[in-house]
Amino acid sequence: MGFVLEFDARNNILRVTVEGRMTDAVMSDGYAAATKYVLTHPPCRGIIDLSKVTEYDVSLEALRRLAETSPESAPEDIRIVIAPADHVYGMHRMFQILADKTRPNLHIVRTTDEAYRLLRVEVPEFGPAT
Repeated sequence: MGFVLEFDARNNILRVTVEGRMTDAVMSDGYAAATKYVLTHPPCRGIIDLSKVTEYDVSLEALRRLAETSPESAPEDIRIVIAPADHVYGMHRMFQILADKTRPNLHIVRTTDEAYRLLRVEVPEFGPAT
């Protein structure tokens, strides 16, 4: 299906929610769209929510390539991946290990509540990212 970008201006959080089948192309397109948005709204923290992913077809090679790139946003900006499914969580933990030098503030969690605790946000106010 794709992804949806939402922004919480009060807390400076961009959320990318992937829905349906996640592929190398969806990951790449979502990353590009999020990067473009973050560059125009610094500082910006980020959540990648994979809880609505029904099929996960991202190759290890695509994750490895992304991990090797330097992020366009500030590396100190916190990024959180919500990955409740075991195989998705495992793949993104590998990504976290591979990207340790380029993304030191990347966290992989299982739930939205964990993500909000890391961001110290109680009630985010997400709306369409424009």
